[in-house]
Amino acid sequence: MKRMPARDVSISDIEGNGERVAVLCTVVDFNASTIEGKVDDGTGIATVVLEDVLFAERMRPGALVRIVGRAYKSEEGLLIRAEIVQDMSGIDPALYNKVREIERRVYDEAGLR
Repeated sequence: MKRMPARDVSISDIEGNGERVAVLCTVVDFNASTIEGKVDDGTGIATVVLEDVLFAERMRPGALVRIVGRAYKSEEGLLIRAEIVQDMSGIDPALYNKVREIERRVYDEAGLR
């Protein structure tokens, strides 16, 4: 099954209409029994529900992760159904965001967005 590519976004930029997103964020809390938790990227907070219990070990409070999944608006706020959770503890978040901003600017100037 082929999936649509995920768009690197900030939580505040997510529309919540089922689009595939990728968000670099910090785990605020996580409940292993419901495989649900909260993440914060500095622009907003989202609820994350894991599609695969194997990713639960990466959802430690305080952990820096990249969540890839589909985003939806719910009564409680933004919900991301996580298809992938990547451990990003080895990167510099400020540098990552700077590279994302440069990439966004280049794509915008080239008219590719």
